[in-house]
Amino acid sequence: MLLQNKGVLLVTLMKCAGIVMIGLFLYVGIEYYSENEMDAIAARATQTQKKLIMLERETFKTASDTIASLIFDDQLKALMYRLEKGKESAEAVRKKLLKRYLPIYNNLHRYNLRHLQFHLPDGTSFLRVHEPTKYGDSLLAIRPSIAMIIEKHKPLFGFEIGRYLGAYRAIYALTYQNEYVGSVELSFSFCVMKQVLEHISEGKTRYYLAFNFDRLKERADLKELHVFRKCYVDPSFVIREKVVDSCKVLQETGFKINLLPYREFSKILRSESDCYNIVSFIPLKSIDGSYVGYYIVLNEDDGAVSNVVSTVQVAKIAVLLLVIVALLLVVMIHLYRIRAYAANIDPLTGIYNRRGCMSQLGNGDRRYALIFIDIDNFKQINDTYGHKRGDEVLKTVARIIVTHIRKDDIFCRYGGDEFLLFVANASHEQARIIAEKLRKHIDIHRFDGVENVTVSIGIAIRQRNESIGSLVARADKSLYRAKNEGRNRVIVEDEETQTEERE
Repeated sequence: MLLQNKGVLLVTLMKCAGIVMIGLFLYVGIEYYSENEMDAIAARATQTQKKLIMLERETFKTASDTIASLIFDDQLKALMYRLEKGKESAEAVRKKLLKRYLPIYNNLHRYNLRHLQFHLPDGTSFLRVHEPTKYGDSLLAIRPSIAMIIEKHKPLFGFEIGRYLGAYRAIYALTYQNEYVGSVELSFSFCVMKQVLEHISEGKTRYYLAFNFDRLKERADLKELHVFRKCYVDPSFVIREKVVDSCKVLQETGFKINLLPYREFSKILRSESDCYNIVSFIPLKSIDGSYVGYYIVLNEDDGAVSNVVSTVQVAKIAVLLLVIVALLLVVMIHLYRIRAYAANIDPLTGIYNRRGCMSQLGNGDRRYALIFIDIDNFKQINDTYGHKRGDEVLKTVARIIVTHIRKDDIFCRYGGDEFLLFVANASHEQARIIAEKLRKHIDIHRFDGVENVTVSIGIAIRQRNESIGSLVARADKSLYRAKNEGRNRVIVEDEETQTEERE
């Protein structure tokens, strides 16, 4: 048969492509695992931080309720009632409240109470104990909580931006003899929560508030806005200037994202020092249910992210090595097969040589018809037209025969200008028909630069347990007869001769 190097190469390339595809599939799988695992780690960290923040808010609420139950008594309500009914002047009531509550405020301020403020029933600030000289301004336009407490007369707690920036506020309605006479407010700064939570994490987690700058401008005193700087992540949000330096990991990584619309999400960032940080963005809801910003939590990796990164890197290296080894094995097997195949192939014609032919036939006792083909007057062709032209004749004859035989037939160059064609399970007549067809195709073919190229053919049928050498010898006798009888013909060993030799 013709040299199948191209087919073997194609199969090898397909195997290599398959290995690369498997490698890519594994790589994508590793990336998918890495991404999912990272997302899961970040989501768990965010949920943990969210619970801690909610727990600390509840602590503020509990503390506020406790303080309110101790200091906002009937005496206070009666005083506000007399003020409402005009039985006492505003100045007199303000002095009495300040005298009673300033010492209490100063004491509680040491324990992180930020503001203590009294409101009139119409939402006007009556007394800021923390800043007694500022009063008389209406809070309804900037503090939705004031309108809510006036409407519902029920305690409120939550974060709210006011004239002097944001705080966690607890607001309690004051009623006397079933009449609403005003409200009182306690507030705590986010800085208190920040200190407590960062202390719990031993400094490995940092907490920030990022405000929507437009919402901040709507409610806060413009004179207070100088303490803010644009957030690295989204310039439409701001954070306090004094904490900007401590969250520079956001600037170092260049992480940018539009924080609107509000949603809870997280991101794992790698700092310049090759440390991983889980950044959680938790929407900050105001006391009226609207969003005004985010809690931004920077949580140093506790080893979970690094472990995933290390595992993924090892897995990728393992896949790469596996692909390289597999490719080397395929290439080595390919080279081995090419060398083994080349040893069985005639380099001139590209068909099997004698060794390749014997290898294909094996040691079995399969029945064959052997068609022994010899080019007529080949020495004369070489002498007349040259060996180069003679080589072209050999290659052309081989190509013609290959074109007109079956894939299962075994065809080889036996030596010089002789060819062997083994046709499995063919009778004398079938072998003769095949040989005649081949002879005619060669006879009518117009060879380039050579005239009248013909072949003589001898045929023999393999007997039971007969060696290949014996079969070739008998086919050679038929070929010899074809030569003696005038060449360009097919001679089939007759059954009588076959029987005589068998006897």
